[in-house]
Amino acid sequence: MKRAIAALACLLVSVPLIGGPSPASAQARRQGQITVNWAGSVNEDLGKIHTSITSTAPIATIKAHILSAAGAELARTTDFALTSGSTTDGIWTTRGRVRVAELGSYRIDIEVTATDGTHVTAAQAGQFVYMVRTVFDPLTSSPATVDQSHRTITVSGRAFGIWPGTGERKPLGRGFPIGLSISYLDKNGGFSGFDRAELTTDAHGRFRHRLTLLASAEFTAAFVYDNVHFGYISGNSEALVIRPVEAATEIQVTVTPARVDFGHEVTVSGLARRRSPAGWRPLANTELGVVTSNFDTLPAVTTDANGRYSFTFVPWDTGTITVAFYTEDSYTANAITTVPFTVAHPAAFADFAAERQGGDIVASGHLVFPGHVSPGSPEVIIEFSADGTTWTTRATSRAEWHGEGYAFSGAFAEPAAGQVRARFEGGETFQDAQSQAVSVS
Repeated sequence: MKRAIAALACLLVSVPLIGGPSPASAQARRQGQITVNWAGSVNEDLGKIHTSITSTAPIATIKAHILSAAGAELARTTDFALTSGSTTDGIWTTRGRVRVAELGSYRIDIEVTATDGTHVTAAQAGQFVYMVRTVFDPLTSSPATVDQSHRTITVSGRAFGIWPGTGERKPLGRGFPIGLSISYLDKNGGFSGFDRAELTTDAHGRFRHRLTLLASAEFTAAFVYDNVHFGYISGNSEALVIRPVEAATEIQVTVTPARVDFGHEVTVSGLARRRSPAGWRPLANTELGVVTSNFDTLPAVTTDANGRYSFTFVPWDTGTITVAFYTEDSYTANAITTVPFTVAHPAAFADFAAERQGGDIVASGHLVFPGHVSPGSPEVIIEFSADGTTWTTRATSRAEWHGEGYAFSGAFAEPAAGQVRARFEGGETFQDAQSQAVSVS
């Protein structure tokens, strides 16, 4: 609307100045210079006039003449006040509204006098857009919210006009055409479709449209200028956005086993369901997306008639698996569930030896990790048993990388004969390992 008004009301160019015919006017031009840059209706209040003027001396008086197309003067005003800038370079606006007999667009001539006596007239300085500005009350919806069981709504609004001569805001009368634009929205807020309803105001400027809402939507009402309603400028309402209340969905996920040795498969299974007015119901024959945190490539899975699904895969590292349901249906929520799993990577003793050195037993060896993952400095436990059945921890050793494995060694005082072995406790992410027992006399 503002662009339309600006095109009519504000000719934002300097206009030619016509000096008076008398010698006094010629002398005034020699004293100083005045330029009327533009004049027009105030966009937000079309009954008022504003004008931009620059001058070498302060402005003393301004007179606006409102002329018909034939050149007849319809109104004049000198009631200007400085509203922006300075008295030598500013914008001047009428304090009150200018009135003419009929709606329309009229020529504005501007007379200006400066304090040094300079006087000029700017013919056709701009247009006085004496028209009704169309505005709207906020659009409303009844009911205010929609859900899967209640999808039919009535969008209502009311159009008003602001009369230029008084500034009064009154409802438009009967028979004004209103276009109701319906822009459907996807779940990311982007536009996914468009519809339009052509409506007409009643005697009180009201209009309404009943529809079954297909998806989230943005509604905008507009009156578009037409010759039948001459003098009424186009206007738009603010947008009304309606988003359905989404029915909840749920994805249940179970990973079995939750901890698996490297190279072995896990089974992922679960249930997909949707809440309906009658309670939870299965998401039957529905495709679910699957992804793992360590980027294993997994195909989508489809639920059966009971909403259940199951698949297997071999993970290569500890991580999570996510199963997701996504839909463009504005009445149904998306769902996503993430479940962790643990991969225990292999560990083994490549070699182990133990021997007596006086009253001590000294043990050493190499711990290796055949997979693609290894710890930083694994701890090795050295145990002793006098009978080969009951074992006690006698030493620990922090193994360090030695080119062909993680080397370790440890000694402990033990005068008796027995057996010695090494153990590695893998914890969550590694498998346990145990060496062969070595006899020491």
